[in-house]
Formats: sequence, C-alpha cells, structure tokens
Amino acid sequence: MRRTEYLQNPKYKTKYRELYKLIFTADIDDISDFSNWLRNSEEQDIITLRRPLWIVMEVSEINKRMWISHEYGEFKITTAQLDLNVDSKEYHESYQWYSFSTQRDLCSKLRELLEPCLEVKKEEIEKDIVDDMY
Repeated sequence: MRRTEYLQNPKYKTKYRELYKLIFTADIDDISDFSNWLRNSEEQDIITLRRPLWIVMEVSEINKRMWISHEYGEFKITTAQLDLNVDSKEYHESYQWYSFSTQRDLCSKLRELLEPCLEVKKEEIEKDIVDDMY
C-alpha cells in the first residue's frame, strides 16, 4: 500500500525527509514507525536520543521483513525472509545486515532493495485514471 498522502504532513518534511519519501511511495504491506525523533523533546531520555530512528516494515513483494534504524550515529538496514517461521534456524540464518555512515547511502541501498515495490504497475495507473474519470 502506497502512503503518499503521509508526505503532506509537515513533520515528514524535516528530519529523514528522503527516507520517508522513499518508504511512503513504495508499495509496502506494513510499516511500523517506532522512531523517537517524532516525540516531544520533553518525552526523550538518553536512550531515545541515541536511537532517533526505528522503523519495521514487512514487504511481501520482495519477501522481506526490514528494520531501519539510526543508532549511535550509524544508519542500519537489517532484513530477514518474511515467509519463514520466526522461531526457526532458517529465519535467523536469513538475516542480512547493512551499515551506513550517511542517510544518503542508506536511502541508496533501500532504493535498491525496494526496487520492485517502487515501480508503478500498469494496473494501478489504469485504476487511477478510471477513478479520476468518475
């Protein structure tokens, strides 16, 4: 499900702008945003300041569960196969880790991983055209 309407919210036009633009325009089944940077400054403690970004996504089109984080100054993407039992050895062996020093590098790798989800399908375009006609 694409969430382009979320991009109208001013809070997503500040910090991590490119990352949110990327995930909200991709066709992602489930996004859970546990990011601490969205909280009021009064609610933050030392832990929340050290981990400002924490997003969990499930993307069935590429069969991945993904964690995106910014912890202690390092950007990270972790992936695992979505179709395996979480308690299985195979699931834990399917983990892949990527670390980046900049948000730009993180977005570049995420764009590569989400490539199939970023393509607008012909059916979606036709449906939008039909919806706009009525």
